Amino acid sequence: MIKTALLNRKCRKLSKLQKSENLPYRSAHSIGILYNSEEFEKGLIDELTDSFSGDGKETASMAYTAKETDDRFSFCKKDVSISGELKKEPVGFFANRAFDFLISLDTSGDINFKYVLALSKATCKVGINSDPLEDLLVLSFKKSEDKSQNIQDIIKYLKMI
Repeated sequence: MIKTALLNRKCRKLSKLQKSENLPYRSAHSIGILYNSEEFEKGLIDELTDSFSGDGKETASMAYTAKETDDRFSFCKKDVSISGELKKEPVGFFANRAFDFLISLDTSGDINFKYVLALSKATCKVGINSDPLEDLLVLSFKKSEDKSQNIQDIIKYLKMI
């Protein structure tokens, strides 16, 4: 409860400090994907990554997991301290990368996911419409119950920018 309150306050401060730019997709070089592995399976993330890689974009992904794991491309609530320190180096590295676009795939509203999203140095953050994340996203997409449709919508609309 205390951790949630502290991290929410930090997220609000970070969202006010961030400046987003609208960059055309064709000019983008790097795209990050931050996703909740409980909601989106790795196969869907691979589909998204392949689509962007096919366009010559450098991609990187980081998963939020419910349980602790040794996978360096994932993090869990234990990897974010009560003060907001990221305990796992790859998570900090991911958050500090200046992606042209960062795609957020989470609707759970988990504070640890939200905090890493808020910390991100990405130029433009886009994702699925979710009340807890709406102040951090520049562009949000309507949530569909079909996860594959969510991925297709993100690809379609991002390429239109």
